[in-house]
Amino acid sequence: MNQSSEIPFVTVFMPVYNAGKYLKDSINSILSQTYDNFEFLIVNDGSTDDSLNTINSFDDKRIRLIENDSNKGLIASLNIGLQASKGKYIVRMDQDDISFPQRIETQINFLEKNPDYGLLGSWFEDFGEDIPTKVVKYSADNTTIRIRHLYQTHISHPTAVIRKAIIDKYNLQFDPNRVHGEDYDLWVRMSEYCKLSNYPELLVRKRDHAKNISNKYAHIMNETCTIIKQVQFNKMGIELSQKQTDLYTRFADPEWQFNEKEMFELEILLTRIVEANDNSLFLPVDVYRHYIAEKWFHLCYNNNLIKNKGYLKFKNSVFSKYYSVNKKSKIKFKLKSVIKF
Repeated sequence: MNQSSEIPFVTVFMPVYNAGKYLKDSINSILSQTYDNFEFLIVNDGSTDDSLNTINSFDDKRIRLIENDSNKGLIASLNIGLQASKGKYIVRMDQDDISFPQRIETQINFLEKNPDYGLLGSWFEDFGEDIPTKVVKYSADNTTIRIRHLYQTHISHPTAVIRKAIIDKYNLQFDPNRVHGEDYDLWVRMSEYCKLSNYPELLVRKRDHAKNISNKYAHIMNETCTIIKQVQFNKMGIELSQKQTDLYTRFADPEWQFNEKEMFELEILLTRIVEANDNSLFLPVDVYRHYIAEKWFHLCYNNNLIKNKGYLKFKNSVFSKYYSVNKKSKIKFKLKSVIKF
């Protein structure tokens, strides 16, 4: 796939700060793509290591380097990149990750055929030294992504491709007040104006190591993500406290161990949330009801802390109306509930 023109069809954008030994492999993975009508915009954010020399060692006319006059931080560099990008699409790339050769071609083909989608991620592989490699398969369905955004981001930032017209039309940028959750926040805001998806194919290898932001700043990230969740619930028409937000996250993530007091509080909370969504239509009503009901069923079935009360807990709840349990599962659930622990 090669669309030659003076103005690049795609901008691959990578912010760099003290990238170290992984930068060369990351750059090579972009320069080796099957699709080549792109500019490779690299914003060097005042690196003090050998990152600039590594970038300059590549003799490729597609590379366009912007050097910040000082270290401005990731969010500022991200916004510089958004504004400076010339392409119709912005392909995000992190300084220590690897894109598979077909990544750009695959994602751009999808977006060209589906103009109502403004943000596209993909499946990715978590890898690193001394950690087990695993493939993460995020959902491709727009509604499912929006539901899951109520408790966590569901598009991995280094897999993202952004339709630049959405950014320009709605004057969007990464919010400096959402430190270590800036991507999650932008994806949620973008979902108000376009559909979101993840391409169901492994296109990126995402490196996990001690210097990852998610590892270094977990506490700050959790605080930021709580705010992003609460903002979404406010738009749904319900205000959640920190405790309630944490309770919902444990339920949705999922965690199957809740004591009886927590189960009582959770059932009340979920009922209020479903009613709020029924009234606001923030999410498709039937889909969200079924989602909550199915998770409530599995919680009642798997939660050993409520002993043999699970079946009645599900049967007597309002959620039993929204989730049909097949005959075999119902029998197993009843039998499990009569066993004395």
